[in-house]
Amino acid sequence: MVEAAALTSAAKALLATALLLATMRPAQALGERPVLHEQIAPDPREDLAMRVALDGELPAAIETPSGVVGAPDPRQLPASSEATYGPAVAHDAFVPDRDTRRPDVSAYDDPFTPSTAPFKRLDAYDAVHADYRLYVRDERLVPVTTGVAPGQDDEAFYADIVVDLAPDARIRIPSVGPGARIVRGRLGLGADDLGFRVFRDGADNWFMQPSSVLHGQGSAAVRARLVMEIAIPRAALGGPMGDPSWGSLLALPALPDNVARDAIVVRNAIGVSHAMRPRAAIAKLVQYFRGFTDSDDVPQGMGNVYLDLALSKKGVCRHRAFAFLVTAESLGISTRVVMNEAHAWVEVHDGTLWRRIDLGGAGRMTSPAPSTDRAPYTPLPDAFAWPRGAVRGDDMVADARAHTGSASGPASGSASASATSVAPPTRASSSPALSPSSPPATPPSGDDGSPFTVSLSVMAGDAHRGLPLPLRGKVVAGGDPCPHVAVEVWLRDSKTQRTNLLGTLATGDDGTFAGSIVVPSSTPLGDYDVFARTRSGTRYCAGAF
Repeated sequence: MVEAAALTSAAKALLATALLLATMRPAQALGERPVLHEQIAPDPREDLAMRVALDGELPAAIETPSGVVGAPDPRQLPASSEATYGPAVAHDAFVPDRDTRRPDVSAYDDPFTPSTAPFKRLDAYDAVHADYRLYVRDERLVPVTTGVAPGQDDEAFYADIVVDLAPDARIRIPSVGPGARIVRGRLGLGADDLGFRVFRDGADNWFMQPSSVLHGQGSAAVRARLVMEIAIPRAALGGPMGDPSWGSLLALPALPDNVARDAIVVRNAIGVSHAMRPRAAIAKLVQYFRGFTDSDDVPQGMGNVYLDLALSKKGVCRHRAFAFLVTAESLGISTRVVMNEAHAWVEVHDGTLWRRIDLGGAGRMTSPAPSTDRAPYTPLPDAFAWPRGAVRGDDMVADARAHTGSASGPASGSASASATSVAPPTRASSSPALSPSSPPATPPSGDDGSPFTVSLSVMAGDAHRGLPLPLRGKVVAGGDPCPHVAVEVWLRDSKTQRTNLLGTLATGDDGTFAGSIVVPSSTPLGDYDVFARTRSGTRYCAGAF
């Protein structure tokens, strides 16, 4: 019976095979490989709707102000070309200098999605020695908060960091901003999971320590990939400051006597004191230090590096941040200097939470520029005005991307960015043709009759229907920035030359404009030029609209 049953099963299998061959096309029956599947591009919106999870319970997509973004692949093996973070080296002090020339930045690792370049938070200092070296006041390590999902007042990011692991080594890793927390994460090499913990010190520097290594590696270093979902309070990265009283600020130890005496000299020069509320004092300090300029002349003659920098108003980002910290802490305002390989800025505690403040003074970013295949994070509007001619951290990145092909040179009255592919966020559907339109024949002019010049950078490689397209640019007339000017942004079909108005942005006090405009879901798929122009009714550089 057993043998008969086996023969019957074999006959059934042969019959099924014969039927399958009979239904195949002749070419398939002769050995041509059938099409097993059709490649479909990943769709983060579908992943988000279906709550798809990856290794480490990481969500396959998250909702951000830049739109829905997909997760990095936590199983992707580290490439030799990727920047790595290894066992922590001495970062115990920042030594101020007098080299106030504008620097060239040759490299920047951009680990976050949406992109936060150039504000990767890597090294932070919150105290000053008598010799003006900055250091971390409290080096004790405590665990970073984990497992708390983003709330309605938070922003979410992915971190994709390659680390060189060594047994019992502590690795300094970047964070996205002050007060950030880890929602979930995964450290691994391909399919192999590795245990890890993340700690922070008193200045919110992050350190990762592996709790396991791959079996058989022994004491050898292992290059692995750390992918995390990170959440941070939205207000930490932009928006208005709180308005605390002096008594509600964080308590600060007294500065060294000589530092405190020098800070009084600088405070008197700026005109800040406890006679004003903390928020007003912070605004005054920001205004003063954003007014610094880079210089080939070494500031000297005042007795020490702090007075030389602060009273000469010379310096780039690191000099401004250093002198700001000393002056602010002399008033009792808790401050941190934060920096990475490309930029430096400050964080100020407003009685409620730490706030990031860019003081400008950014360098020139050379190749390689931060990745253009991910949308940049757009924070809440800056709480403080920028002086004309200031070079912000965002400007450094926008210029670098423009010089690597993201935008063309400015034209009189309008500007065009390089071709942009409009792709569907979901499956393609038929759409109506664009209505024809064209820029004005005569560009608007400024106060002196000179035409506006508009520069434009598209901060993403592709546009997607129904999703925001991030943009940045500047309007000048007669060499001067044009504040409060309306700028129209248009799409031009590269084949038909038909144009379609996307929307309007406005320049700030320094003549720059930045924002994201949603591409209409009815836009046909294809290749487009993006161009910007000032409104035909705008006549004056300083005119309102």
